[in-house]
Amino acid sequence: MSTTDANAQLDRAMNGKFASVALKVAIFALPFVLTIAGSVVSWMLNDIRSIQAEQGKGLQQVTSDVQVVNAKLDNGVIWRIAELERRLNTVEQAQKTP
Repeated sequence: MSTTDANAQLDRAMNGKFASVALKVAIFALPFVLTIAGSVVSWMLNDIRSIQAEQGKGLQQVTSDVQVVNAKLDNGVIWRIAELERRLNTVEQAQKTP
């Protein structure tokens, strides 16, 4: 098969009824397909944003709880140090008095 035969065959395929109908359907359907695809992507992005917002609220709650725990631990450590200091003073006083 020569190149002119291949070109002629390709030309017949492009000008055939199936190609003509497929082109018309594609031209007609493409805007609807793109609109639907855009709507689906938009819906998915909104869903992702709402999930991220919920996770952000949860993260804020966890951060707040961690701060409360840290404050309680700090108070406990301060109390323990004060108690040890009191006991050490008692021991030192006992050693000083005969």
